[in-house]
Amino acid sequence: MAKKTMVQLVDDLSGQSIEDGEGRTIRFAFDGAEYEIDLTNSNIEEFSNSLERFVRASRRVSGRRKTGGSTGRGSGGGDNETAAIREWAESQGLKVASRGRISADIVERYKNR
Repeated sequence: MAKKTMVQLVDDLSGQSIEDGEGRTIRFAFDGAEYEIDLTNSNIEEFSNSLERFVRASRRVSGRRKTGGSTGRGSGGGDNETAAIREWAESQGLKVASRGRISADIVERYKNR
C-alpha cells in the first residue's frame, strides 16, 4: 500500500492556500529575533513595500552578500603564527593545548613579548 503525504503552504495573513509559484516563506529579523511567515505573492509585495524605506536607510550586518567576499581569519593569525604562539608559550612554561583555540591572554602576551 502506498502512502502520499502532501504539504500545503498557507498564507499566514489571509489563510489562503499558496499554489506553487504563487508565494513563499519569508524570513526576517527584528530586534534580535528571527521570524518566518508564509505569504502569497501579493502579500510579499505589500510586506516588501512596507519595509522598503527602512531597508534603504539601514546597514546590512549579516546574511547573504551580493558580492563574493573573503572569509578572513580572526586576529589570531594563520597556522604558522598559531604554531609559533604555541612554541613560545611552551618555552615560557605556559600551559597551552596542542590543538584548538589558544587563550586570548596567551596570544596577547605573545604579541607584547
